[in-house]
Amino acid sequence: MNNYHKKPIVTVIIPCRNEVDYIEDCIISILDQKILIGEIEIVVVDGISNDGTKELLARIQSIHSNVIVINNERKITPVALNLGIKEAKGKFICIMGAHAKYDENYLSNSIKIMNKLPEAYCVGGPITSKGKTNFGKAVAYVMSSSFGVGNANHRFPNYEGYAEMACFPFFRREVFSEFGLYDELLIRNQDDEFCSRLTSSGRKVYISPLVKSVYYVKDTPSKLFLQYFYYGLYKPLALNKAKSKIKIRHLVPLIFVMYLLSLPIAYKFPLWLLPFILYFLVISWNVLRSKLNVKSKLYLIIIYPLIHISYGVGFMLGILKLIKNNLIRHAESKN
Repeated sequence: MNNYHKKPIVTVIIPCRNEVDYIEDCIISILDQKILIGEIEIVVVDGISNDGTKELLARIQSIHSNVIVINNERKITPVALNLGIKEAKGKFICIMGAHAKYDENYLSNSIKIMNKLPEAYCVGGPITSKGKTNFGKAVAYVMSSSFGVGNANHRFPNYEGYAEMACFPFFRREVFSEFGLYDELLIRNQDDEFCSRLTSSGRKVYISPLVKSVYYVKDTPSKLFLQYFYYGLYKPLALNKAKSKIKIRHLVPLIFVMYLLSLPIAYKFPLWLLPFILYFLVISWNVLRSKLNVKSKLYLIIIYPLIHISYGVGFMLGILKLIKNNLIRHAESKN
């Protein structure tokens, strides 16, 4: 068993629920970081897993005394993050996902960048998306393409510079004293909203390829649909709370869904089909130029529209939800 007596330099927080296939590799990659033993603690916040994750965590915890497991009875991500932050003892706090593995220099390079850039209160790295199945490999390809996810810099492996957010962010601890905790009403996009609070005050988020990670994508159509649906659903609420500017990439899926709903117009105006045809021509071009195997190439045909439609539908419902909430608040203010 590791002897863990020092106050840690870094606390790593991992929100987790039913990750038995990924959590061990994730934790091992963190334990293998190029930081001296005793300088890191790992706080896994488990959302009452029922797939064997809890038992696996108990075994890991019995071997490594710097692994701490706490329960998240509410089972939602921002609550897990806040529980972990309250537990953290480190000078720096890093939020890491259970569905990922991290380069051995992830934490040490993050510290080096922060020491070099005093204005950077959050550091991260572009993620490399990977899939374990043919479907997953196709999803990884889409999530690393501009046609798939727009100009989200943190999705592209070679990007370096300032950014809106970091996927697996490494923070100076004082950030949470200055800006508070994550918004627990935002089931998704809570990281977007938090980083927006940071950057709107003049603090910086910096991304470097030296801070490397591999993210394992969702491996079924239903999981992928729900992932992007919830991204879309909570994006308007996050943007409204943070008073952030809506970017083109946020609106394109919504416009696409609205266009699809209008396609019956093409019965009388055949030219209305032109954008639809162009869309699938672009998909076909991506299929042809990809170096994936044949099965994964064919999955691209459904994955692009699946991601765009699920996000667009979620965004549309998110706008309606935001309007409803504002109307309720307006009515309550009059009473």
